Amino acid sequence: MIDFLTAPLGQDAPNTVNAVIEVARNRATKYNRYARIFNPVEPLNPPVRFPGNYGFIPQTRCANGEPLGVLILGDESPDPACIRPVRPIGVLEIVDDGVPLERVLACAALSPALREVHNYTDAPVDIIREIEHVLSLHRDYRRKYAQVVGWKDSGVARESIRASHARFISRKGSNRDILDVVKDSTFKFP
Repeated sequence: MIDFLTAPLGQDAPNTVNAVIEVARNRATKYNRYARIFNPVEPLNPPVRFPGNYGFIPQTRCANGEPLGVLILGDESPDPACIRPVRPIGVLEIVDDGVPLERVLACAALSPALREVHNYTDAPVDIIREIEHVLSLHRDYRRKYAQVVGWKDSGVARESIRASHARFISRKGSNRDILDVVKDSTFKFP
């Protein structure tokens, strides 16, 4: 059984990295990645649908102990637990529960339609605004809202991947904070 948190980062990282899909585009259920088995863990706020595939970049760790989140533009809607190569094109800075976080925006690396998209500014403005809206609301079922700080370019996204990978490597073997995140993030259906 694959450990998705330690799956390969990608041979050409940080220019192209692997992404583990947790929520397929236009679907409303997030899957638990920590159990090494993808099982439904939380519904998204009913009107919320990600405008792309959402997941995380393996072998990364943010300041809050979670892997670096990624939203992937592309036409494909793979099943959760699929690993796809992606190209980072920007990063959205948000504050969630008082904690500053980054969410990478990427393009499906194998998508011919997105070959010329190299920065978040190359993506349609309406998609960028929809992403901001979704990432600020997707925790609404717990009455928690994320504050959107702003976008940074693809260079900052690649640097964020480098830094979160270094954090992962420096804390490898210490799963204590990951287990704390699991305990705190498990959703219980009413």
